[in-house]
Amino acid sequence: MTGAAAADEESRKFPYWRRNRQVVPLANALCGLGFSLAWPFVPLMVRGLGVHENLETWVGYMLLVFYLISFVVNPIWGGIADHYGRKLMVLRAMLGMGGAMMLVPFAQTPIWFASAFMLIGVFNGFTPAGVALLMANTPPSRIGSAVSLAQTGGLAGHALGPAVGAVLAALIDRQHWLFWISGGLMLSGGTLVALFVQEVKQLAPGPWRPQWVGSLRELLAVPRMGPLFLLAFVFSVMWYGSVTNISVFVLQLLAAQSADAGAEAFWVGAAAMGLALSTLIAMPLWGRVLDRIGPARVLAFAATATVVTHLPLLVLQTPLQLVLARVAFGLTAAGMQAAIFQLLRIHALPGMDARAISYATAFQFFGMGVAPFAAGLIGPVLGMRAYFALTIVLMLGGLVLWRKGERGKIKDEG
Repeated sequence: MTGAAAADEESRKFPYWRRNRQVVPLANALCGLGFSLAWPFVPLMVRGLGVHENLETWVGYMLLVFYLISFVVNPIWGGIADHYGRKLMVLRAMLGMGGAMMLVPFAQTPIWFASAFMLIGVFNGFTPAGVALLMANTPPSRIGSAVSLAQTGGLAGHALGPAVGAVLAALIDRQHWLFWISGGLMLSGGTLVALFVQEVKQLAPGPWRPQWVGSLRELLAVPRMGPLFLLAFVFSVMWYGSVTNISVFVLQLLAAQSADAGAEAFWVGAAAMGLALSTLIAMPLWGRVLDRIGPARVLAFAATATVVTHLPLLVLQTPLQLVLARVAFGLTAAGMQAAIFQLLRIHALPGMDARAISYATAFQFFGMGVAPFAAGLIGPVLGMRAYFALTIVLMLGGLVLWRKGERGKIKDEG
């Protein structure tokens, strides 16, 4: 097939993919900015409502319950996407989260604040919803770059959010009002999707039924699905869930140097920005690599790189060494999530690709919540290095299971 004929075939089967590839990253950037703009200031908001004792406990339990709610509801949203369309679920996430965020500033007590906060978790998941839509409406040879671009948009928003939030927090009287700005940004992203994103629906047969365990059991019957879910969970623990854990580790490294508050703030920010900026640089490059060599090879490399770049955490002694390790992690492992999502679509049963991605996302949400909780249990007893060692072992285990499945596939095909 000539290049012109191939392009015509792409346009016929996937008529909206080019415009979707432009709009979804922009919408993700707006939603990522909105989501992360108010997030770092949640402890200050809770304190402003009268919680002065055990503030860490309040915030810790709120975050854990938030991600547990997201863990439970995301597979349900994925089932709806398979039966009624993927654009609907992108709108559910962006407009639903935006609307819920607009309610938060009205909270007058910690309990009401927590309740509104939990409502956001019910609608959480705009990035995986957008990924599922793009994967179903993009030519297979373009999926890697399209998904990576969409994730880059979300990451750019997440990276800018805390800085923008810090400026706005200094200009307004109540940090709660940040949620109005956050909600407005997310509603703007949802409006872009509503107006400009289209899909060719690929719907699962039969009526939709809310089967959380049943659908998971069907997916786990596919040989390589279990290792992919495990790798998605561990990657989330090491990437998203360890952000606060890394901050704690920075403070521990600086404790021996008698650093002042300014130095602590600088190195905590440097560790976070090192990962964010290296990811923004690497993500588009990994998208092209995914299209060229395939997601299986990218996944094996990224999982190995995750282990290698975390080994220095067991021995390093200075914050600068930690920042360099985080930069190396961002550069080498940025393509792992896109590779996992692409492989889930490849291996999922027909009509269950959105559910496969939503279950993986649910496990990632669980990882985000359980990571700081587990570090809080292990760190005081065995130290943060023991926690990092445990995550390395888990990633190695997931990689071994995945490679074993891949070797079995080659043997069967041979």
